[in-house]
Amino acid sequence: MNLQRKANILRSDYVKVFFIGFLTSLCFLLPYMILNGGPFLFFGDFDVQQVPFYILANRAVRTGDIFWNHLTDLGTNFIGSYSFSLITSPFFLLSLLLPESWVPYSLGWLLAIKFAFAAVTALAYLKLFVKNRNYAIIGALIYAFSGFQIYNIFFNNFHEAVVFFPLLLYGLERLLRDGRKGYFAIAVFINAFVNYFFFFGEVVFLVLYFLMRLFSSDWKLSLKKILSVAFESLVGVGLSCA
Repeated sequence: MNLQRKANILRSDYVKVFFIGFLTSLCFLLPYMILNGGPFLFFGDFDVQQVPFYILANRAVRTGDIFWNHLTDLGTNFIGSYSFSLITSPFFLLSLLLPESWVPYSLGWLLAIKFAFAAVTALAYLKLFVKNRNYAIIGALIYAFSGFQIYNIFFNNFHEAVVFFPLLLYGLERLLRDGRKGYFAIAVFINAFVNYFFFFGEVVFLVLYFLMRLFSSDWKLSLKKILSVAFESLVGVGLSCA
């Protein structure tokens, strides 16, 4: 049974789309990593901001110097400044598993992982609407490799918002279509916690999405469901205040 379960997991659409996304991103990232002798470098803000920020934040967290940082601008609140871009990102936390000298070499691989997870979360949402799972996989990959994603490689912290945004749509659909509670609150928490700045734009989109979906026949709203959306929104935002 264990072997059968493992085989089913490996054949999962989520595993499939993750590896397709990961290998596709390596097709255009790996040549530059090889050319640069290991690290992925991208002229502009990526080189002069993102790479130094990763190294600085990695060192600060390791040494416990997480309150006032004298090395950013003329000095700044470390948590307040870097919670926008790094320290609340699970992908940054992965870099803490590596020695500091390895951090610049890890950024290309972390980008590939971000592309892959963006496809995974998009697939979860699209499978709610598409009968043919292959179409859902194609749509998920189109989302993961959209123009926004490719263009904003030099601001690699923008990718976090793209990775987790589909969870908001997924959670809202599960709550209002299927009556499944908890998913939306968790999605709100994750998106608000990972990047509070992008969260504002995501909420605007979500409100417009909600208004458009009101015209769909598969949404049967009631006062109870509307109150559930409001309650889970508050719970998610409240959790993110951590």
